[in-house]
Amino acid sequence: MHFTALVATVAAAALPALAANFDVEVGANNGFVYAPTSISGAVAGDTITFTFTSRNHTATTTTFNDPCTPPAGGFGTGGFDTGFHDTTSGPQVAVITLQDSDTHFVACRQAAGAHCHAGMTFAINPTDDQTYAEFLQNALNDPVHP
Repeated sequence: MHFTALVATVAAAALPALAANFDVEVGANNGFVYAPTSISGAVAGDTITFTFTSRNHTATTTTFNDPCTPPAGGFGTGGFDTGFHDTTSGPQVAVITLQDSDTHFVACRQAAGAHCHAGMTFAINPTDDQTYAEFLQNALNDPVHP
């Protein structure tokens, strides 16, 4: 009985060590970009380290069909919002921990969606039914909202 509890405790303690981290640069070369533009294979407990290298941006979950109006706080269960990161004093870092292995779409909230309209988008676990390329096209074609 004690052995089983010990094994369960050791296994639970090892779980954080098994989590993966995905590095994403935000605003590379002073552009409206996330690099890379998508990641796959991310699961609950994994982290994404967003390194903001230029301007003032966010990484905020949004919807596939209406990407350029991401709400403050992020969209949906497991959604997130890094908040604005102004890099005038140097690079800024935000680390988020994924709550699930679902597909999430991300855009920058800056300038009422103007950065998103310029293609500043990112996808977590895109699928064959909802690809990153389609999400980007939705952002480029999304009507400007006042």
